[in-house]
Amino acid sequence: MDQVEQLVEECKSGNRQAQMEIYRQYYKPMYNTCLRMVSVSADAEDIMQNSFIDAFRSIKSYRGKSPFYYWLRRIVINNAMDHLKSRNPDMLLTDTMPEIPETGDDAEDGSVELQVNAVKNAMDQLHDDYRVILSLYLFEGMDQEEIGDILKLNPGNVRTRLSRARQALISRLSDYSRRTPAGRNK
Repeated sequence: MDQVEQLVEECKSGNRQAQMEIYRQYYKPMYNTCLRMVSVSADAEDIMQNSFIDAFRSIKSYRGKSPFYYWLRRIVINNAMDHLKSRNPDMLLTDTMPEIPETGDDAEDGSVELQVNAVKNAMDQLHDDYRVILSLYLFEGMDQEEIGDILKLNPGNVRTRLSRARQALISRLSDYSRRTPAGRNK
């Protein structure tokens, strides 16, 4: 039994220290997932707190058929989508933001950081439906079938929406490129 499995078993017994360790290990990746979807840090914090509470309340239902990370991530994604739907009841999908990369010391880091910020800004401007599907696909590494399961869409709709979301992102990035000094010099 690996460390995570042991912690999960201890959490099932109500061990608070094990819960804190699970929280410590998974907070950052789950927060990034949530933030990419809701784009507002305060909302992501609230959703994270509720997600961990939900996870610990229902941890006895975790059967270990998939890695714990995926089980927990599904809870976070579902809570983020519920939040977005409550904000916009007509919403069919949701949005996400890219993670902030680690910065290094070399001179190219400034350029990379500008590019990452451009992508983040472009993602923020997308409709929630597009942000969500792009985030799940690009940043969470989900395939179209998994996205369809989460968003309750058939594979054809996932492909269509993913294609439209990509086009919208490309359009936003093209607009950004034309407005920046670096883009005008090219």
